[in-house]
Amino acid sequence: MKQGGRICEKRCQVVLFLLACCLSPLASCPEDAHADHLSPKHDPWAQPWELERLALLDVPEGMVSVPGGPFLMGSDPKVDRAAGPQEQPQRPVSLDTFEIDRYEVTNVHYLRFVLATGTAWPPFWMQDPFLEKMALHPVIGVSWEEANAYCRWVGKRLPTEAEWEKAARGEDGRVFPWGNEPAGWLKSNIAHSGSKRGFKYPPLANVNRYDKGVSPYGVYQMAGNVSEWVSDWFDPEYYRSSLPDNPMGPATGELKVFRGGSWNEDPEVARSAGRNGGTLDRKSYLTGLRCAKSEAGPRPSTIRYQLTKTP
Repeated sequence: MKQGGRICEKRCQVVLFLLACCLSPLASCPEDAHADHLSPKHDPWAQPWELERLALLDVPEGMVSVPGGPFLMGSDPKVDRAAGPQEQPQRPVSLDTFEIDRYEVTNVHYLRFVLATGTAWPPFWMQDPFLEKMALHPVIGVSWEEANAYCRWVGKRLPTEAEWEKAARGEDGRVFPWGNEPAGWLKSNIAHSGSKRGFKYPPLANVNRYDKGVSPYGVYQMAGNVSEWVSDWFDPEYYRSSLPDNPMGPATGELKVFRGGSWNEDPEVARSAGRNGGTLDRKSYLTGLRCAKSEAGPRPSTIRYQLTKTP
């Protein structure tokens, strides 16, 4: 009965989303998202009950707790030959306890957000809005602004770069979530040598696959499948002077960080310490998201570090 009650409650929520969006052209939207999805290719209200059915599908979800304390952040070129200068120096960083999504945000999760807010759906939803076999795939083609809006909508936030890295590799500075050994076919959805693929819809994996490649905390696919937005501004020299406790990145910037590599990138890109940056409106078939949440109560260190570089 409890399960039936949850399904009924979820169905009612989705119906209300649909009615609100259909009846009001001024349905609430995040400040940083604009609805432009009414087009001949994909009209989201052409099959409203099909959208409801997709939104009600069960998908993997849940969060894991990452304990507070120090971990090794960044790369040591003596251990990791692929270490780049933007990942150095490796140093101990201490974080408060936080929670992070066990899985990447799926198409179904993001569909619920679209229905509730009127946000434009991603450009890779081509089948009103996506085929059911893609329901458990991570959402792609989402900008940093949209990723940030989604996490706020579910009562969470994007993880900081430091939080993401600790959740991916644990405390010991390992190269990949599973250790220092190279990525293999059973551990990650990464473009291994000679396997790069480019299709109309990317060959993504369900978010709960590759249980042999989970992080020390049981977080899935933090190497490969899709890279993931985090909250920090990107500065290639930030590690030279970042705070040792709860670093939150530079105060300002032009690019936002994304982490973890993707299905169509080399294994070196998917290393836990790897860093990349993109503009706030960048939408890529390689990038998705997952959310995080602070433990109850205010964080003791929430002031952004005003970057002052050292020689």
